Amino acid sequence: MLDIAIIGAGLSGLALAEQLQNGERKIAVFEARARGGGRILTQTLADPKLALDLGPTWLWPDQQPRIAKLVHRLRLKLFQQWDKGHGLYQIDAGQAPSLYIDLETHAGSRRIEGGCGQLINGLMQLLPQASIHLQHRLFGLTDRGAYIDLEFATPTVHRHVRARQVVLAAPPRLLADTITFEPPLSAKFIRLLRDTPTWMAGHAKAVLVYEQPFWRQFGFSGNGLLRYHGAVLTELYDACPSDPQKAALFGFFGLPSAVRAYYRENLEERVVQQLTGLFGEQAANPLRISIQDWSTETFTARSEDQIPPNTHPAYGHPLLQLDHWQDKLYFCGTETASREGGYMEGALESAERVYKALML
Repeated sequence: MLDIAIIGAGLSGLALAEQLQNGERKIAVFEARARGGGRILTQTLADPKLALDLGPTWLWPDQQPRIAKLVHRLRLKLFQQWDKGHGLYQIDAGQAPSLYIDLETHAGSRRIEGGCGQLINGLMQLLPQASIHLQHRLFGLTDRGAYIDLEFATPTVHRHVRARQVVLAAPPRLLADTITFEPPLSAKFIRLLRDTPTWMAGHAKAVLVYEQPFWRQFGFSGNGLLRYHGAVLTELYDACPSDPQKAALFGFFGLPSAVRAYYRENLEERVVQQLTGLFGEQAANPLRISIQDWSTETFTARSEDQIPPNTHPAYGHPLLQLDHWQDKLYFCGTETASREGGYMEGALESAERVYKALML
């Protein structure tokens, strides 16, 4: 029997497991995906050697002490987001974009050399490999009094695991829709889980790799705000690593999830057309295009996430920070954080909160 079962090998789940492993308790982490990281996803290319963040990109070490401490402890290198030069602002697809200088959006922000996936790689290396179980989809929890019975679906069999305490380190909305609780959690609490938006679940990101950062050569920062109806991408940023010889741009889609799905077969072409209209023929022939649509991720998004909230949600509801089933069941993850909810710092704050509760 396990002492603690952690469901979710994202940043919060792995950070919690890493803190707990120093004690005498028997810990295990279960993840539905075939990889760790959750919404942290870095695509590493061999040629050109380049790391592309398809999930979170930035951290703010001066304002986010937990993520700054973790980066330092894992001996990761940070570098500053490229913001030099003019950004492009366009409110009409038929008119030339205006130029602007933006020194505020990324003030104090940093990126991780090798991508945010280095956080996940570092944490997983600090944990015993036998304690991490990938491709384990939790579908049932039953309170047996002295322990909780967990039911998993794996690629080959259904598996039962017993644990004295369980931590659910996954998006609340996902948990409400995919897990059967016995005895049932209150209707009010299930409604709260379903009403908690999953951060970035309705969004999609495109990253384009080029031979050279041509926009820098022509005095552009790579930043773009494209605020017209039908814009394929509505935000653009320089995605180059610290080595300026390797070049990439990334953007957030403005098209809703249903529209992205409708145009999926030629979505890359539409992205290239838009960037060519902004930057000229230099943008017409990317070496590679990667699109990550989080709204299609089974273990991230639900139907309610197809339309993202207009503003940053107010995360950290007090009920999500309580224990359930008489100190046997806890909720973790960035959506449960009182501060920096939705961000990587929030994921670490929630892990810290649950760790303290488990140690009482």
